[in-house]
Amino acid sequence: MKLFPFVAITIFTFLDLAIAGAQTPARPNVLFIFLDDYGWRDCGYMGSDFYETPNIDALARDGMIFTNAYSCSANCAPARACLLSGQYTPRHEIYNVGTALRGNPKWSKLKHIPGTDTLSTDIRTWAHQVREAGYRTGTIGKWHLSPDPLPYGFDFNFAGTHSGSPPRGYFPPHPKAPGLEDAPQDEYLTDRLTDESIAFIQRNQDRPWFLYLTHFAVHTPLQGQKELVAKYEAKPKGELHQHAVMAAMIESVDSGIGRIVDKLAELGLSKNTAIVFTSDNGGYGPATSMSPLKGYKGTYYEGGIRE
Repeated sequence: MKLFPFVAITIFTFLDLAIAGAQTPARPNVLFIFLDDYGWRDCGYMGSDFYETPNIDALARDGMIFTNAYSCSANCAPARACLLSGQYTPRHEIYNVGTALRGNPKWSKLKHIPGTDTLSTDIRTWAHQVREAGYRTGTIGKWHLSPDPLPYGFDFNFAGTHSGSPPRGYFPPHPKAPGLEDAPQDEYLTDRLTDESIAFIQRNQDRPWFLYLTHFAVHTPLQGQKELVAKYEAKPKGELHQHAVMAAMIESVDSGIGRIVDKLAELGLSKNTAIVFTSDNGGYGPATSMSPLKGYKGTYYEGGIRE
């Protein structure tokens, strides 16, 4: 099966593929990589003149690219709720991150509707569907929709809590994050999530699996590995992108994707695994650029929702 990079088409396309495949001996595995606040131009093949993404670029070269797709929301929690449920925000009622009014109320043009910050367990997700089709389901990384993702159709959870940011940052300690309680002091969170993804794939290599790898990166706090930050501080700045810490964070994600792709090849799973790569919303305005798109995360201009 082809590897599908940066595909922002609905997950339910792959759900149909999985269920249809249940009638055949070789059902496809699915790796859904969901980044946080990753901008429309934050990889090499989309024109970044500073960030380095050779592994993501390789997926683009060998797969399919969809550059004119849109998130259902301009920020984290509602985008995830829409993705998991297949519903727009008026149905699942997660309208924002938290339920309080955001921003200066004098600029509010619409009545504030608090909504909820928890996805109802009465809502059936695609994870329920694929698990019933015989798949082992796992979520690794950011969850943000409830205290625990397991009631939503997942067999395995690593690090997923109600928190929208990495617990106390990308370096330990990570309080109350499942699996991260005893993380070594020098461990970088993005690397650990890659390690756990590889372990999940190895454990389930003899059965169909669906892994939702939902990185905290590149959400704030902006923290990169020191050696990578130093690399980009010494690199000439681009006209489009210049932020050394953001570049270091992106390289950590990209290197992890390369490791996972290599492991799939080693295990003989490449031809039977679909890889979907996308982001929840636009990039973080102070640290990256979506130019020529207007806007950024949190806005409903193109730069806030185009993926």
